[in-house]
Amino acid sequence: MATLDEKIAELNKRYAAALSGRVAELEGYLKGYENSGSFSDLEKLYKNAHAVAGSARTFGLPEVTVTAKELELAARDGVETEILQKELSALKDCISS
Repeated sequence: MATLDEKIAELNKRYAAALSGRVAELEGYLKGYENSGSFSDLEKLYKNAHAVAGSARTFGLPEVTVTAKELELAARDGVETEILQKELSALKDCISS
């Protein structure tokens, strides 16, 4: 039977693996916003970046938390798409490192 530490380590591993899928979703929302100017996509980007920031904090990933929070706030404020791209790229870099 697995110990509590082993179970937590497995959960952290699964979460880290799922992050790339979450980033792909964020990319899709940003692409939708860039292509159509849809504020619905911008709102989805904001809400999902917020969710990543919160869950990363839960899993003890402070760098991911901070970077996702920066993307969240940029999306909330409706900044230029170039800045949103930069923030999303920073999040991708953070996750891949």
